Amino acid sequence: METTPEGSRATEDSFAKLFERIADSALLVEIDSGIVVEANAAARRLLGYGREELGRLRAVDIHPHEIPAFERFVQQVLAHGTWEQEGLSCRTREGVFVPARVRATDVEVFGRRCVLVVVHDLRTERLADLGQAVRKISHDLRNTLSTAMMLVESLSHGDDPGVRRSAERVLRSLERAVDMCRRTLATGTAQEPAPEPTDVDLVALIDDVLADVPATEVQCENGIPTRLRVTTDPRQLHRALLNLARNAAEAPGTTRVTIEGAGHGDHIVVDVVDDGPGLPESTVRAGGIPAPGSAATGTGLGLTIAQELVRNNGGSLALVATDATGTRFRISLPAEGQARPHAATG
Repeated sequence: METTPEGSRATEDSFAKLFERIADSALLVEIDSGIVVEANAAARRLLGYGREELGRLRAVDIHPHEIPAFERFVQQVLAHGTWEQEGLSCRTREGVFVPARVRATDVEVFGRRCVLVVVHDLRTERLADLGQAVRKISHDLRNTLSTAMMLVESLSHGDDPGVRRSAERVLRSLERAVDMCRRTLATGTAQEPAPEPTDVDLVALIDDVLADVPATEVQCENGIPTRLRVTTDPRQLHRALLNLARNAAEAPGTTRVTIEGAGHGDHIVVDVVDDGPGLPESTVRAGGIPAPGSAATGTGLGLTIAQELVRNNGGSLALVATDATGTRFRISLPAEGQARPHAATG
């Protein structure tokens, strides 16, 4: 039975409607030229291109970034009629690589021989898997830490004063770790909880921070004036300062880390100062807070965590100075009775 022009147009219209309604991102790629013939609404949202813009692109311009892998994938489609593969990715207009599961089939539509490519965005699934993995690790880690706490607590009642002091310090560290695990399990997210402000003796808190810095060859000094206090969440401030102090102490060439502080009317500042080699120039130009996983310094995640915790308590973290003689980071917080914690956002 011969297909009439009217019947052909009706078939193409039906295909176009079905194509547009595919829930995942779908692309029609002409086999001979590699040009993107059409993209449905989901694909346009994912990739960030308009219909006309996509019509000027080839598949290798947007999907995936490993061109040989994509070409092998197309060959499998042509050989088998259909093919499915994970481990590919597509690049959005902003340059973001999206991990994807790709299904494709060989079709003839609009008078062209094409590959119908359906791209399933795997980011949500992977984030869900990661979140579940974090919760499992936190659950088992909490149990392990609780066991360690019982053992250390028994040492804290011993006869040796030095052992007792060390055991008490380890016990406080374990309690903080257990608390972080408990909060992660309770919320199921990496979002920092809303702070629980209280009146904090900064001298005592800095003593605890410096005692937790594992750097036996680096001299750590508490330069906080006596009676300097602040209203903030002590656990979150401890974590922020410990990240800064650890980064400073672990920098090659550092011999001294000092935490200083001063009151300035309605706010107080706490400086973490070291005599290390300074931050790379590229980091300083970027604002002094490296992105997580920064290869240049190895400290990006610690600084990012510190910044988030300080902001969570209504304060700010800034790089004051860095050069070959050392680095100074400054935390500024509302003074006693002035705290205005930021509400946790999600």
